[in-house]
Amino acid sequence: MGQIVAFPIPPTPYPDLAADLDPAECVLLIAIRSWVECHRQDEDPIPRLCLGLESTGAPDAAFSVDGLMTVVARTVARQVEIHCPHCPQLSLDEKNLLLAASLAQAGNRHLAEKVLRTTLLSGQGADSAIGPLEDLGALFADAKLFLPRRRLPTTAPCGEREAWSPPRMLH
Repeated sequence: MGQIVAFPIPPTPYPDLAADLDPAECVLLIAIRSWVECHRQDEDPIPRLCLGLESTGAPDAAFSVDGLMTVVARTVARQVEIHCPHCPQLSLDEKNLLLAASLAQAGNRHLAEKVLRTTLLSGQGADSAIGPLEDLGALFADAKLFLPRRRLPTTAPCGEREAWSPPRMLH
């Protein structure tokens, strides 16, 4: 008698267009981009985040997004590319934040921290970001917003972006 062996399906890569993201990923991406837009305008992001996340059933996730992005803004190791809320493109940095959130939601704290540490944040910053990421993952799960498992984004070839620059958010 034969044995059936199920081969695991490899995770899909992150798309280049925001429109091709899963609904939960779109919610998180819009929240991140909204936070950055508020930060640029020197506005409190919490009211906008609460309003936006209320329709998804996760209004309390606004505080986790704020905590995560505050850590990112304070501990970023280089200039970070976060697009405006209506931009159709997805940056590599946005993909890495989505990946870290997905890993944290799946309970893979170590890998989530490693993604942040090797792509965006200082070691201490990555460690500080894990708490808000885990809280965000739990609040999203409570709202039935499950972030899919995806492959690591490929890094940009050398020369396409500055390796070290002042920590600011850009479009």
